[in-house]
Amino acid sequence: MEKSRWIRFLGGKNLIFTLVTLGLMATVIFLFDKISFIFKPLGIIAGTVLPPLIFGVVIYYLLNPLVKLLEKKLSRAWVITVIYVLILVLLAIGGIQLLFLVQDQATELLKRFPEILKGFQNNFDSATKNLPFANEVNQLVKSVDLSSNKIGDFSSKYFSDGLKGFGGVFSAVTTIFLTILTGPIVAFFLLKDKEKFYNFVKKIVPPFFRNDFNELFKIVDQQIGGYLKGQIVASIILGILYWPAFLLIGLNYAGAISLAAGILCIIPYIGPFAVFIPGLIVAFQTSFMMAVKFVVVWFVIQFLHGELVVPRVMGDKVQLHPITVLLVLLVMGDLMGLVGVIFGIPIYCLVKVLVIYLFRSFKRRYNRYYGRHGKYEDTKFSKDDYLD
Repeated sequence: MEKSRWIRFLGGKNLIFTLVTLGLMATVIFLFDKISFIFKPLGIIAGTVLPPLIFGVVIYYLLNPLVKLLEKKLSRAWVITVIYVLILVLLAIGGIQLLFLVQDQATELLKRFPEILKGFQNNFDSATKNLPFANEVNQLVKSVDLSSNKIGDFSSKYFSDGLKGFGGVFSAVTTIFLTILTGPIVAFFLLKDKEKFYNFVKKIVPPFFRNDFNELFKIVDQQIGGYLKGQIVASIILGILYWPAFLLIGLNYAGAISLAAGILCIIPYIGPFAVFIPGLIVAFQTSFMMAVKFVVVWFVIQFLHGELVVPRVMGDKVQLHPITVLLVLLVMGDLMGLVGVIFGIPIYCLVKVLVIYLFRSFKRRYNRYYGRHGKYEDTKFSKDDYLD
């Protein structure tokens, strides 16, 4: 029987095949959901193993350029050992000195911040009460509610969500301790035996896919490594720049605010904003002019950092649009809490590479069967093609 135009439009037998395929996929997902308890141990294992593994990978990307530079003079194992010893000595000396410098400031700031916050709101109300739109401004401030309880609730929510993201049979404190303890060990063996790990995994991959696997590995290594190394180094430099600048203008708690800026600015956009607001409140408590100085210094250093430091540290190979970064942080923060905010961008880089690889494979397959109707462009997948 001749097919009607409507049936031909819908795809005929192809439509039936597609619907059956989707139905089978839905059935598989439904069955896996019903037996999800079987996979619970895997989740526990992943929650225990992933934090130290991720921490080890971060250390690996930070130290690998230095190891490559020095291994020309010594064996790789000796170079890594010497670097580890030097880092431990620097942490023991510099870390203690830094702790003594900022401990009192940080403790006092945390203790007095609710009082400072309350004073800031009172001063703000006094400064805006004679403005034409004073009622509207006050209503807006009240809707935001900068009370310490609200800030505490928000911080505890993200912190607790982040700890849930780590998961595992161990407590949060134990997980953090194991991460700090075993992360450097993981990094040591990655630095020492990277090629052995790579070759071992490569042998598992079917020979037909090994060329694609090589390209995937190169791109992921470049994207994630470039981002992690660049973001951490750039944040350390930012904290170092802020400290003398804040001391120069006479800002209270300059050391604590600079240290917080150096740590939290690892998280793009959200981190700097999270430090800027408390810093502005502290400056405003001193005087209005101090608040103006703080704002000027903050944005001048942010500008110089963005124009001079970040391009040289990050390079132009990490293809991340600012809007994409912001959206990823918002989504991953809501999904995974603190873990999502910190590691959202590396996870996005990995997912992006896999999606592009799969889509280009789909385009090649489409061209093979339907190319006579018009072919897809940009079907090659390699490191150079991806970065272009």
